[in-house]
Amino acid sequence: MWPVMWVVIEETVRRHLVRPGYVFFLILLAMAGMFAATFNTAGQMWPWLVTVLAIITGSAIIGPELSTGTLQLIVSRPISRSSYLFSRVAGVFASVGLAAVVGFTAECVPRFLLGRTMLPWQRLTEVLAGALLVSFLAIALLTLLGSLTRSYFNVAIYLGAQAALSATETIVGLLRVKAAVKGGLLDRYPGIERGLAALDDFLFPAIPTELHRGWIVRLLATAIISLGLACLAFDRREVPYGPE
Repeated sequence: MWPVMWVVIEETVRRHLVRPGYVFFLILLAMAGMFAATFNTAGQMWPWLVTVLAIITGSAIIGPELSTGTLQLIVSRPISRSSYLFSRVAGVFASVGLAAVVGFTAECVPRFLLGRTMLPWQRLTEVLAGALLVSFLAIALLTLLGSLTRSYFNVAIYLGAQAALSATETIVGLLRVKAAVKGGLLDRYPGIERGLAALDDFLFPAIPTELHRGWIVRLLATAIISLGLACLAFDRREVPYGPE
């Protein structure tokens, strides 16, 4: 089983490396990293591009195989569906990790060569780790959605939920400042706003500048639970013999 899993991981990484869009994104990350090297504050610009790449690549964890009908041939090999799914996630995460390292290196090298100040290793490494962790969560959530939906609906649901939650927070915040709601529902139940903010940070966290153990544990727990649910859903999903 392990040799087959490594084949899936290697194939997933190779598939990304030969795509013009992925290569373009690597170049964009390198340029963003070099430009960020001119800023006083380290770790700007390129980390959020890593998250964008994670969303783009994470949306295709299962979709292509289901759309073309090739998944039936893949799962007929001596590998369980869960192992195949984990292998695909590992391959996608490795591709995103490579892109993150490109952005990280592209900022570190110019800062080192310029030598104006001491290289902020701690901040840069924490931003890199934060970007990878947030990307891992995004990939896990998209994998869960992809195991339940058709083709690339997972990214539409993911982005739609993120936008809807952000819009709801904005509306609730505006209502609070309205004189008409003073002493109303929001004043009696301030937990509504806090709950929305917590849910947003729970599912769609921003990349922190400083890592905290509690944040890391919470994020990894959410990602692991999402992947576990994705495996349960994928194991029970009917695999078409032809294009879905």
